Amino acid sequence: MKLSKKRVALAAGLAASIGAIAALASGTTFGLYSGSEASGSNSFTSGTVSVGTGTPASVTCTITGMVPGDSSAGASIGSKADTTCTYNVKYTGSASAWLAVDVAVSNGSTTLYDGTATGLQLYLKDASSTSYLTSTAPTAGTTYKTAGGTATALPAAGITDLLVSTTAATTGTAVSFSLDYALPIASGNTYQGGSATVTLTFHAVQSGNNPLPLTCTTAGAQCLPGSGFVWS
Repeated sequence: MKLSKKRVALAAGLAASIGAIAALASGTTFGLYSGSEASGSNSFTSGTVSVGTGTPASVTCTITGMVPGDSSAGASIGSKADTTCTYNVKYTGSASAWLAVDVAVSNGSTTLYDGTATGLQLYLKDASSTSYLTSTAPTAGTTYKTAGGTATALPAAGITDLLVSTTAATTGTAVSFSLDYALPIASGNTYQGGSATVTLTFHAVQSGNNPLPLTCTTAGAQCLPGSGFVWS
């Protein structure tokens, strides 16, 4: 659906090697950059993906036309007028499995996400209120939790292996994810025309004979391979 200022589109399906993709882009001449054009409203339809052991799934969420001060409903700052992107993920493998999500971030020719408190902010959580990404902007930028549970700045390229649960998923286990976003009101002309693409890849690995490391005790935190544990 095309709208006057912003567009949000979602498609769901299976894929062999990629996960959920969220592309967030600013406009060319908007709001507090140098003009006075107002932002519009969004519409959004949730998508359902199925993940089997070793088989990531794909959904796409595209948001365009952000201006400084714009944010989605679940963000902690901004207008909260835009629509949250949601993903309903179901595990369909026959063996019990550990689930994780990878977050990859890439920018266009002009950077929108740079890890600072003035660039694009990201918030990722599930329906159980487990937080994977959060932000304290305008104090600091987007963070994730290390295996020890320490909040750490999300690198410009993203992060891998954020553990969904310390309890193994069984066939039919469903988890709902929400991705929120914000462009702080303090963002200046540095970000004008900027764009960023966030890729969420949901993946699974058998839990039998593959115990989690002792450091992986917190859902939403990073869980790296080691001590006999592997993700693939």
